[in-house]
Amino acid sequence: MTTTSPKTKAWRPWFVFAGCCVLSFIGFGLIVNTQGLYFNALSAEFNVGRSQVSLPLSIEQITAAITMLFAGALLKKIDSRIVISVCIALAGGVFILGSTFTAIWQFDVAFAVLGVAYVIPIALTPPVLLSNWFNKKLGTVMGIGMGISGIGGAIFNPIVSNLITAQGWRTAYLITGIAVLVCILPFSIFALKFSPDPSKGELPYGYEEQAGKGTATSVTQGLDARKAFMTRAFIFLSIAIIIQQFSNSLLQHISAHEVQYGFTLSQGALVMTGTLLGAATGKMLIGILLDHLKPAVVVSLFTCIGILGWGGLLVSHVQALSIAAGLFAGIGQGFVLVGIPWVIRNSFGPKDYSTILSIISMFGSFANAAFTTLHGTLFDSTGSYVVSISGGIIIYVLAAALVIAAYAGRPFHENKELTEAK
Repeated sequence: MTTTSPKTKAWRPWFVFAGCCVLSFIGFGLIVNTQGLYFNALSAEFNVGRSQVSLPLSIEQITAAITMLFAGALLKKIDSRIVISVCIALAGGVFILGSTFTAIWQFDVAFAVLGVAYVIPIALTPPVLLSNWFNKKLGTVMGIGMGISGIGGAIFNPIVSNLITAQGWRTAYLITGIAVLVCILPFSIFALKFSPDPSKGELPYGYEEQAGKGTATSVTQGLDARKAFMTRAFIFLSIAIIIQQFSNSLLQHISAHEVQYGFTLSQGALVMTGTLLGAATGKMLIGILLDHLKPAVVVSLFTCIGILGWGGLLVSHVQALSIAAGLFAGIGQGFVLVGIPWVIRNSFGPKDYSTILSIISMFGSFANAAFTTLHGTLFDSTGSYVVSISGGIIIYVLAAALVIAAYAGRPFHENKELTEAK
């Protein structure tokens, strides 16, 4: 009796890729990248300072960080389509309910829920699923799939800022919640499967080609999470993502930084739009370059671009120059948002990538929570973001050095060489 192999579904990896693009474009672009636009409106509505309106974002990052402790394992044990869909429903509901809030403390509670809801689909899902579904061109698809969030943010920032100005922040919240539900749920329900099932004809993109060369990477290859946690590479990458959040958390304050120098909210949003377009470009470009050049060269290049951008935002208060500086600052963000997840995947292998990435990302979320409020506190005490931006420039260099050192001593590379030698 003979059995026939199921027909290979060559389209399946690209369906997952499309779903990840929607998650980034709508989820990250609309949920995350527009939050700073509400600072001035909420301060005026509830008569509170900048540190108080930025506190919900810090709470969001804290609950997101706690969720990261088990998020990687959760995606592996429960159908990822169910987990992601529930999270998206909660995230959209927070914004819809938020449009009715009458006190600032209600945002603290709501954003605690939002942190739990958004972090799995928005922060963890794209790099993990793309890593499972693509053996070839991983840097490229990761760069595009995560970089499109910047395009989403660039589009949604002026839309949301105009909604806030013309219709009020409550209308902007309501429309955001509805858009999240309508646009993302169809993809989360049908497209975002955790990993391929060969028995159903599902194979990662590039598997056949690499298998023919004897170099195919299986999802079972790589270090166990517990072993990875004891390596120097893990420590270096964890420190790098923690300190880099000092500048990454400043993104939410860019519009407020420009308003401080006489820009209107819409003009400040244009600078943020330039930053987000830069982030989209940077994440896409770094993914492509990582597939073709030495990582140390790529990381160094993006570090220099990021420093140039933040330096420009620090000294320039002319709108055209500020937009250009924001563009460069955004390009530099590719180092954190795509470069570090790529290095993690290539340092430890795919076996426990979701768990390792979730733990390192947890450290970053805690740091982002602390730094987001710290920037607000520094602004309240000094009247500007000069201290924050200057510190971020210095930290860029140290973070880059740590990432380069981590990749140079990557344990999965060493294990693979030992296996090949045997």
